[in-house]
Amino acid sequence: MTNVSPDILAHSIFALNILLVLVDASVGYHLAPRLLRQPDAEEPELRETAIRTVRRMLTVMVSLYMFFNCLGYFNGNRELLLVVTALVACDLGGQLFLGRRSRQGGGQE
Repeated sequence: MTNVSPDILAHSIFALNILLVLVDASVGYHLAPRLLRQPDAEEPELRETAIRTVRRMLTVMVSLYMFFNCLGYFNGNRELLLVVTALVACDLGGQLFLGRRSRQGGGQE
């Protein structure tokens, strides 16, 4: 039976978080227009402004995720790394759920 070194575990979580953040950012960037779709929108400028705003907020969230990921890794705080992993995974799961829901329901309630 082999024991996993704490350093290898921290490296693995750090790398996993980087991958999850990149996937989260990609999914969020491409889902923003679909999630903000309005069937009877008469003002396309308002829709485009909303999409740009969501994408800017996505940039801020990615920056925060990466900041706390690096903070946890370089301070040797594995608990913070796991919290970041959980937050990014929940964010990604929520985006995928809303994307699937908007695709199935056609954006109607």
